[in-house]
Amino acid sequence: MICSKELLKLKISFLLGFLFSIQGIFAVIPINEKSLQGIPAAEARLKLLEAAESCLGTPYRYAGIDRRGLDCSGLVYLSFREGLKYAIPRTAEGIYAWAEKINTSELQIGDLVFFVTTGPGVSHLGIYAGEGRFIHSASEGPRTGVIFSRLDEAYWKRTYKGAGRALPWDETIAQAMDITVDTAKSTGPEAVDTQVEHYSPGFNPGEAVNLAGKTTAWKDPGFYAGFGAAWIWGGYFEGSHSVFRGFSALAMAGYKGSTLRMGLELRPIWDGALGVFRLPFTFSIGTDIFQVFGGPAYAFGDPSLGLNNGEKYYSGGAAWYWEAGFSGALPPIRINSGILSFFGELVWQPYRWRNGENLSIKPDSTANLRLSTGLRYLWHL
Repeated sequence: MICSKELLKLKISFLLGFLFSIQGIFAVIPINEKSLQGIPAAEARLKLLEAAESCLGTPYRYAGIDRRGLDCSGLVYLSFREGLKYAIPRTAEGIYAWAEKINTSELQIGDLVFFVTTGPGVSHLGIYAGEGRFIHSASEGPRTGVIFSRLDEAYWKRTYKGAGRALPWDETIAQAMDITVDTAKSTGPEAVDTQVEHYSPGFNPGEAVNLAGKTTAWKDPGFYAGFGAAWIWGGYFEGSHSVFRGFSALAMAGYKGSTLRMGLELRPIWDGALGVFRLPFTFSIGTDIFQVFGGPAYAFGDPSLGLNNGEKYYSGGAAWYWEAGFSGALPPIRINSGILSFFGELVWQPYRWRNGENLSIKPDSTANLRLSTGLRYLWHL
């Protein structure tokens, strides 16, 4: 028979053994695609970072795991819990043992970075935010609490232990996040030590993601601006025999929703076939692939179109006209916080005939239609 005291000792031993084995239990339950419950791995990494960024400015508090105060592991624990609804080990050493070890050159947004600041083991960690930056809760230094720091700062470079991976990663995710492995390889403690960059209290935490190549901000509503340039084609119908008819520029600003965007555009145009300069002001609406636009246009110069048998004249310059058209683009290429597109436009720009001139389908179609192709770049404000 086991006496009550011995039974109590067995229960306490079992409980302590269970508590100390939790770290090992976590270690054999990695976060994989199934663990994410349908969330794409790229989105999970950004959700993790966004959850950490939402804590910026939270004061440091030893053993803190809520927004009243956080220690370094508390920030990472809270970010996984709030961003991904996933429970991870609570201590820096526990998280280090649980995470998959990776080379610093493999660091990507959402990975973990570990440091030995006190004692022989891992005592500090943060979440990698790209471009050599990481977010963490600092207990000492000129700024404490949840802040951004750099891996190439002298202190963090000296105490750096290594990198860990807690979320899935492959090249498919790299393409989805628009991040290249080469970007990460140029950062980290082994990179050349440069002047330390300190951020002001007004630093926008979203920039840490955008600087690292995040362009998924375009999925969120917001204002945008942009510019572009295009070649105007000639040589169709009758008149304007040269392939080069003129050129146009584009400056725009507007608002982009999750699908549609709308904006105001200034489109200065030199039409060499007619010998006029036009200044259209248009309103556009559509997607990143297809838009329609229209508005008033002021013309300078006397438009005339050279034909095989002479010249056809249209109403004089220094007058208001209008124009309308549609634009189509190839799928955009994401560059930094914006998108670059190759686009084409077909525009109706009606001119009035001069007295005595009659309708002539081919030359009038050439004069009143404008076909152009070019490049435009839009960026999220």
